[in-house]
Amino acid sequence: MSQPKALPDDAGLRAQRQALGNDPHRPCYHFLAPANWLNDPNGLIQIDGLTHLFYQHNPNGPFHGTIGWGHAVSRDLVHWQDLPVALAPTPGGPDADGCWSGCAVMDGVTPTLLYTGVGRGPQVQCLATSTDGLLTWQKRPQPVLSAPPEGLELIGPPDFRDPFVWREGDTWFMVLGVGLRNVGGAVLLYRSSPLTEWEYLNVVHSGAFGEGKAMWECPNLFALGDRHVLLVSEQPEF
Repeated sequence: MSQPKALPDDAGLRAQRQALGNDPHRPCYHFLAPANWLNDPNGLIQIDGLTHLFYQHNPNGPFHGTIGWGHAVSRDLVHWQDLPVALAPTPGGPDADGCWSGCAVMDGVTPTLLYTGVGRGPQVQCLATSTDGLLTWQKRPQPVLSAPPEGLELIGPPDFRDPFVWREGDTWFMVLGVGLRNVGGAVLLYRSSPLTEWEYLNVVHSGAFGEGKAMWECPNLFALGDRHVLLVSEQPEF
């Protein structure tokens, strides 16, 4: 894949960066959004020598609101080119109040984003794909996972978010973060053949690292030698 071509939005992003370029409090080495709010990095993926970085971003101000996915690309993880916002809340859609954290995978030759949609109902898991080299994204109208499994007493609205997805052979697996009442945080495991249909398997692990902690966010499960490593972020922050 060649370096992405400049799109009309690029000029606006460059202007945002230039307007803040002389601010002595802005980091000069680590990646930073052109302006305004930035939190969780999402969907790191390498394709044809390029590393794509997505991140939680509010383009409308330096505060948490109208959260979507910002997008940047790099060949060396030092120099970054801003690309247009990849995901933004869809009015009336399952992500109307925010496109929260998730991941990126290649489904055959199709770049695919899986992320948590936040709206008036429960948190749901959504999917979007790209057919033009990761420049624009088409959302699946309906969530691929619209409710947590029955039989678990989850806290929050319920808290049920941050899909991390990987493939083993012909099978996809996904972990999600939740909070279990009177238990603490937990990570749920699902499997799938197509990315649009998921079967719940079990609770991978649960508990609390700190007193009064209730929910595990942003789980990541991966093999390291003959063991597996589980990473989580505990809420409230710990």
